[in-house]
Amino acid sequence: TNTNQSVAFLRNPARLATFGIEGAYSNPAGLAWLDEGWHLTFNWQNAAQERNITSTFAPFAYNINQPGISVRKFKGEASAPFIPSFDAAYRKGDWTISAHFGITGGGGKATFNSGLPMFEAPVACIPGMLTQAGIASDAYSADMYMSGRQFIYGLQLGLTYKLFDNIGNLKQGLSVHLGARMNFASNHYEGYLRRISAAINGQMTQLNPFFTLQATQYETQALQAQQAAQTFRDLAATTTDPTLKAQYEAQASQYAAGAEKATAAALLFNGLASRTADIELDCDQKGWGIAPIIGADYRIGALNIGARYEFQTNMNIENKTKVNTTGVASFANGVNTPNDIPGILSIGAQYDILPKWRVMVGWNCYFDKKAGMSDNKQKHLNHNTHEITAGMEYDLTDRLTVSAGYQNTDYGLSDKFQSDLSFHNDSYSLGLGLRMKFSNRVNMDAGYFWTNYKDYTKRSDNYNGTGLSGTDTYNRKNKVFGLSVEVRI
Repeated sequence: TNTNQSVAFLRNPARLATFGIEGAYSNPAGLAWLDEGWHLTFNWQNAAQERNITSTFAPFAYNINQPGISVRKFKGEASAPFIPSFDAAYRKGDWTISAHFGITGGGGKATFNSGLPMFEAPVACIPGMLTQAGIASDAYSADMYMSGRQFIYGLQLGLTYKLFDNIGNLKQGLSVHLGARMNFASNHYEGYLRRISAAINGQMTQLNPFFTLQATQYETQALQAQQAAQTFRDLAATTTDPTLKAQYEAQASQYAAGAEKATAAALLFNGLASRTADIELDCDQKGWGIAPIIGADYRIGALNIGARYEFQTNMNIENKTKVNTTGVASFANGVNTPNDIPGILSIGAQYDILPKWRVMVGWNCYFDKKAGMSDNKQKHLNHNTHEITAGMEYDLTDRLTVSAGYQNTDYGLSDKFQSDLSFHNDSYSLGLGLRMKFSNRVNMDAGYFWTNYKDYTKRSDNYNGTGLSGTDTYNRKNKVFGLSVEVRI
């Protein structure tokens, strides 16, 4: 779930009790307090992301590009120069109709130009396997690449109704909201593992053709030995001389044993050829679902409280696979995978300390443990995701407002939940920025949002199925800058 839906969020992520136009996403019931008429805002964001995996695995020391070093860093980079979102609301009397469009979920995108640990670890074991088989080897290399993109586009429509306003001396008001969001998921995975090579007799040799040739040669030897064994069996069956018969049978047994040995070698090298063959993946995934949304907003004096509940979006994504030679069944064409968007409960408050000084707090709970994921990954979470936000705004002048905010996210992660293809990190974020009021009808926001992610370390005694121990440390980096324009008509 991506709650970053406006530049107002970048400059202060505590938006759960806002009654500005950005509340079309974060607090739609608060739109009841807008001025009458149309309110429109367009948000542009620029994001730079990294997703890094630092892996420690003894066989990585055989990598020809980093000989003797058992630690490898797999760097995933992504740049999104244009991330748009749009909000609109029209208020007339007690009614407000609103709409929001943005990238409301998904993990963004990343490109790993050096592949992933799950690809390289089995390759790294090949020199050791060859040495054990009597073929001295002390280096390996391979061409690896992986890119992934996960986006969920959301179109939200809703209706807000003001139940009452300015009741009593404390100026109380209450509004409610009913809406829904159409979510459309679009994922793409593309990657390859090619030209797996190892040092054989001191020279780097591409292994698939080498093993294929070895297998063919042993198959030929096995066939010749089987034919020779059968010839001597036939001779033994036709002779009446006991001495010759014994000699022929001995020769047949010797060739039969040779055939068995050559057949076993052919099977071994065929298996090695299969393991070192090029693999490739090109898979698109699509799916959609609808989430009902309800909300309420209560204001009393200088205090405003907003609440929102988004129901779970039940959604499956279907593979449209062009190429899949990875052996991973979940990427096969036509396969459907659960990709639910969790239900969300959000509660926030805003208080005017002074007419020019406002403070905000908020809490989000994402019910991830009930949202269906691939291979039922949600069952491995220790708890639902919890998020707290806090922020403040101050009007320096009638036309300039400065703001800053804080957000902390705790996912409840576990080793079984984390993987090279999909990992998360607990984090805290800081946002700051300003709002410029050009007139009573035109505003502009500018914001910067930086996230510090906590490293997650995963240790395994069977690292990527190799039977050996290894460690992965997952880390992410994220920086976002944005500008928005708000117009009231």
